[in-house]
Amino acid sequence: MEKQQLIQTLQAMAKEGKKTSEMLRYLVLDIGQEQQLELMILFTEAFDCLLGEVTAIGGWWHDDTAELNDNDIDAYISPLINNWLAAQ
Repeated sequence: MEKQQLIQTLQAMAKEGKKTSEMLRYLVLDIGQEQQLELMILFTEAFDCLLGEVTAIGGWWHDDTAELNDNDIDAYISPLINNWLAAQ
């Protein structure tokens, strides 16, 4: 899937009320995107935020082996997505 399609998919998922952890799982497990920097870049482009605002993604992994769990990543990133949604 091309980058622009992934961005549009993330935006659609946000509009459907999907959580950050669900979006990340989609990218990692369904699409196979395992590069955390690429995950961060997709989020910055999809939700019009800065790279420094999404660095928490680097502390999350789908199998709970990283520092942040689903609830943590949702709490860190959801406000950014909510701001983007409010601007739509």
